[in-house]
Amino acid sequence: MRKLLPFLLVLLSLSLLTVASAHALSLPGLPGESPAAAEDEAEEPEGEEAEGPETEEGELDLEEACEAGDEDGCEELEGDEECVLEEATAKVAPHPGDDTVQLTVHYEAFAPAAVAIDARLHGSRGRLHLGSRHTRFRRAGVYRESFALGEKQMERALAAREFSVELKAVNTPRYCRLDLTGAPLRAKRSRRAGAPGRSGDRGRTRGKSARDRLR
Repeated sequence: MRKLLPFLLVLLSLSLLTVASAHALSLPGLPGESPAAAEDEAEEPEGEEAEGPETEEGELDLEEACEAGDEDGCEELEGDEECVLEEATAKVAPHPGDDTVQLTVHYEAFAPAAVAIDARLHGSRGRLHLGSRHTRFRRAGVYRESFALGEKQMERALAAREFSVELKAVNTPRYCRLDLTGAPLRAKRSRRAGAPGRSGDRGRTRGKSARDRLR
């Protein structure tokens, strides 16, 4: 029996070591002990940060959308500007002394542009087409044009009670046209007829701007 005692002690020690090793393996890993767990934790914040900038960069404002070639963004940004002409007023004055009709247009534009102009008179003796012109407008200014008429045309011009002037920037939609109407200035009486010269009331124009039509 005494001879077996050392052998039994060795077996007991080996059993205890085996149990201790199995218990250690069954315990959960502590923070920092598992490299894979540490890598997973480090990767998660990077994924969240990557999602944020994508959303912000996707939300382009109108100017950036227009620069990027987005037609819808450009349409919203431009709005009134696509019509070029913003506002205008016109005045028409006949001058029987030299058989001419003077057109004066005060205008404002979003940008310099080539503009087509058409002027007409309306009265008891019928309509009279004064003429059509092409000119270039700046951002703001005054345009003046004199239309030479014959004797019969001058008589119709003096009998006119209303004028109409159309303004349209070249290569813009039809609805961008400005229609200006009003009463011509009363002509000075000819001194050759013996009557004193006198000017009448100033004619007033009416018309809608491109901004009002778009609204």
